[in-house]
Amino acid sequence: MTKHTVTSWGEYSPSAYVSNGFIGFRFAKDPFKDIIGLLSGFYGMRSGPDVEALSAIPVPNLTFYYQNEVVQPQIISQTYDFSCGELETEAVLEFDGKKVSANYLLFCSRTSPTLLMSSLKLKSSEALRISVNVEYKIYYERLKSTVSEIEYCPYCGNDHDGKFKLYSSDRTTTAGAAFRFFGDYSEKERLSSISANAVIDVTPEGKELQLITSYVPGIMHSEPHNQAHRMIKLAAWNGFDRIRAMNRDAWAKLWESRIVIDGAQDEWQNVIDASYFYLMSSVSAFAPVSVAPFGLSQPDSYEGHCFWDTESFMFIPPLFCAPEIAYSMLDYRFERLNAAKNNAKLNGYRGIQFPWQSGTMGCEETAPYAGQAGGVGEQHINLDVALAFDAYARVSGDECFLKEKAWPVIKGVSEWIESRTEKTARGYEILHVTGIDEESDDVPNDSYTNLMSQKILHAANEYSQKLGLGVNKKWQDIEKNMFIPSREDGVLPQYEGMPDRDDLASTALMSYFPYGYTSGNDIPTFEFYMTHGMERYLFYPMLSGFLGLFPAWAGDRKKALDFYEKANLTFFCQPFYACTEWGIRNAEERNNPTDFVNTSFITARGSLLSGLIMGLTKVCPWRGSLDGSIDEWLGEDIILPEGWNSITIGKVYLRGKAYRIKAENGAKHATLEELEM
Repeated sequence: MTKHTVTSWGEYSPSAYVSNGFIGFRFAKDPFKDIIGLLSGFYGMRSGPDVEALSAIPVPNLTFYYQNEVVQPQIISQTYDFSCGELETEAVLEFDGKKVSANYLLFCSRTSPTLLMSSLKLKSSEALRISVNVEYKIYYERLKSTVSEIEYCPYCGNDHDGKFKLYSSDRTTTAGAAFRFFGDYSEKERLSSISANAVIDVTPEGKELQLITSYVPGIMHSEPHNQAHRMIKLAAWNGFDRIRAMNRDAWAKLWESRIVIDGAQDEWQNVIDASYFYLMSSVSAFAPVSVAPFGLSQPDSYEGHCFWDTESFMFIPPLFCAPEIAYSMLDYRFERLNAAKNNAKLNGYRGIQFPWQSGTMGCEETAPYAGQAGGVGEQHINLDVALAFDAYARVSGDECFLKEKAWPVIKGVSEWIESRTEKTARGYEILHVTGIDEESDDVPNDSYTNLMSQKILHAANEYSQKLGLGVNKKWQDIEKNMFIPSREDGVLPQYEGMPDRDDLASTALMSYFPYGYTSGNDIPTFEFYMTHGMERYLFYPMLSGFLGLFPAWAGDRKKALDFYEKANLTFFCQPFYACTEWGIRNAEERNNPTDFVNTSFITARGSLLSGLIMGLTKVCPWRGSLDGSIDEWLGEDIILPEGWNSITIGKVYLRGKAYRIKAENGAKHATLEELEM
């Protein structure tokens, strides 16, 4: 796996994003200071829109002293190892003409999710004594939490060097943290609940100082500071090296699913690996809240809320490659079913209605001044979430999940559809909605919404029969008679009455991928959108990552390659292949941004990966029946972008077995090779 090293930084170079999906940090050129830290489930009310938003957490600030004088490190290089999530910084410290080399290693443990692990290795040409001070600071003022220091407890002994409690700015949520120095220190001193000092006698052979920090959100524990303390004690049992080895093993297991394209230019492997790395860095089997479009990387972009991005884009790669993570993402929604029931009631509907923006409680968190009627008009998210539950049941083959979790969601959303539709002379219609294209607000009969409602109702009756409950005649009637807008030329419009413009969004195509809709003659729709706005849409967030598969499905390999390159290669900038929200068309701007760029936008990375795993391989779990063979999932006639010979997904998990997927251009269908679990 590639390591990425940087030795120079521009003014607007994005900071490295280091995360395990439970805790997340932005480490800039100097990782000893000016760090932004976030914790899943730690939110406060943001002033202005007065909605819940992620709150910043205190992060370790390291200061070096020699004979009571502060010494500033000179940063030489940073290396990010995507194989294991380790960020390594090389620096030089100069003390009265004596130079000390410093290697600072950081990672967030995947197996002990509350832990930020750091190791400082110091080596000098001659022996000298220096002090390393750590103080936990919040550098992000906009969502600054309040630190409540905990008095030292004499019964604790030396099993931590500090712990503190956090309150969000409005004191609605809490968190706790604890930390401890380990390693080759000569002496150490606890200065306060948030700071400590270690003295190191540096030698030519080198000395290593380790700092372990634990963060616990209050929504998972009533005494988060004490639980963080316990996590530090447990970390001491395991030791730094064992925790590091376990983290590497966890990443190695994830990388068994590496996606490789034979025949693509070299840049593609970097782009695919970066997409996979940043997505998997942003999701966890242990996080209390699912994942926002920016993961745990941006404190003020989308407030850290969960959108449809989670289930429609980020969910599919873990579904196939890391099922325990996919399960956790759905568990977040399931645990908030009561909030979804209340949301449906507030809107005057039966069943459940998941909110457009969701936080810790599962209520609607969209700022009221936003479009889409303050979020409540963009109701397709209800279908997106239900489809994810359905997908997990189909792909995992987990009968308990189907009965205990998928069925309550599918049933609740079907009840919502039943009360949401209006029966007219034309059939069942859904009026006054906003579809995927947010530029078209308050429209009648959004095609994606209506088609996915049909799909959910069909699945609901499959589940009902499987569970011995029979067929719901009303759901069957709505499914059969749902009004689907159409045009005389056979094109599926975004919504009824869609104008025929050259700058349309391509959102209607999501019915085809990933959800497997087909009209029987789909090429006219693909070709229509390819010539009416798709070129512009390639540089947009979200769908852009997989839009290139539609010209491939239409048989145009050259255009497929062009679309894939524009919609993906332009979404990365340096250093460390940081993934952006919007495509950057200028290559020089990507290599050296001249203005601030929002990076670590995980949605579009999930979009690309989903298209490679399911789209170009034509492996679709919605093809065939609920209990059908996985062989039914394999679509025919593999067509890849020009120059691409094959796509291989190293390991996926289907119905409790492991497989390698390989799709070769021109093949009848993809092949599934069974592997050891």
